[in-house]
Amino acid sequence: MRRKGLQGGTVVVGLALLACGGMKDAGSVADKFVDRYYVESDQDGAMPLTTGVASMRLQEELKLTREGRQGNPGMQLRPVRVYYRRTSFTGDGGEREADYELDIRPQGGGEMQRGAHVVLARQQDGTWRVSWFSESQPR
Repeated sequence: MRRKGLQGGTVVVGLALLACGGMKDAGSVADKFVDRYYVESDQDGAMPLTTGVASMRLQEELKLTREGRQGNPGMQLRPVRVYYRRTSFTGDGGEREADYELDIRPQGGGEMQRGAHVVLARQQDGTWRVSWFSESQPR
């Protein structure tokens, strides 16, 4: 499994991805989305990787986060480490689907396993964007 840590500059990285054509490989876009959204908890950084329903979900989450932090601007998230592994990548034509195992380890102990399902759509310019995503409990 990959171990990822929190990193700064995700907006700059997102813009660089768009500029250098890093969005032409659906698998790379799916992995980058998982990095931004699940590992870094960075909806802003994940936004350039999305379209449609996925973008609307992130916008709603950002709105709720802002509203929840009103009156408590210094509120910190509980630190967690997230490890992930892509378990499948399927599809053809203009749609791809990727499944991931997430191993979530909160600071202070414990762990949770979740699944993530990411659907990607090819855009008219040939780039790929996450159009839908969901989480599931392990069986």
